[in-house]
Amino acid sequence: VKRNPIFPMLPRFGLRLFLPKEMKDVTYYGLGPVESYMDKHRASWHGEFSSPVTDLHEDYIRPQENGSHYNCSFMQAGGFMAQGKRPFSFNASEYTPEELTEKAHNYELEKAGCVVACTDYKMSGVGSNSCGPALLEQYRFDEEEFQWEMLYSFD
Repeated sequence: VKRNPIFPMLPRFGLRLFLPKEMKDVTYYGLGPVESYMDKHRASWHGEFSSPVTDLHEDYIRPQENGSHYNCSFMQAGGFMAQGKRPFSFNASEYTPEELTEKAHNYELEKAGCVVACTDYKMSGVGSNSCGPALLEQYRFDEEEFQWEMLYSFD
């Protein structure tokens, strides 16, 4: 991938899939059991974790990006599996990122009717200067060129 340096840092780069809602149980190896990001993972540790998709959602009063798991080597939801040649982040949710962005309150959220699975090569940190200092340079996804390989399989 080559990013035009005229554009600012990327929030994330990855692949989003819409899986059948029956694929509601997730197993992964990475940082868990709570959500983790490149700049927010001190409460996590490496291990294999399993959880229903509903438990991966962090119910913030104002909906926003949530439930990501950083530094993973694989994730599986039902008959779907993703493995990375390098560690990746993933998120599995009942809500699309657009739904989380558009709604002002958690009680307004509408489920997608499927499992929304995002596998990310990289994601910028979640800290921002909306209420504090700017995101530190080491947590910005501003690579201009990179390669990404994932193995996806469906049973």
